[in-house]
Amino acid sequence: MTLFAAASIYWNLPILLFAVSLVYSATRHDRWDRILKEAATWILRMTFFLGGLGGVLYVLSTYPHLWPYAAAIGIVGTIIYYAVSSSLFRKRVVSTPTTKP
Repeated sequence: MTLFAAASIYWNLPILLFAVSLVYSATRHDRWDRILKEAATWILRMTFFLGGLGGVLYVLSTYPHLWPYAAAIGIVGTIIYYAVSSSLFRKRVVSTPTTKP
């Protein structure tokens, strides 16, 4: 199989990213400026997520002896994320008592 034939499945990815983000943004907003801004944000999010995932998979397939380190980093990162986002570190909202006249 030539490189040309193997890479052709990725040509539709930008179009798919644009279409999915545009439809998702249109379900949340009514104005075109907000739709396009939200679509651009979603395109960036999905691109970085898929690119990062592809990078991790490439490194793990190229260097298979590194998977225990990658798993440890993922577990520690997950624990830190959930520890920081837990209710212990959130700012508490104190309601002020109101008096009725």
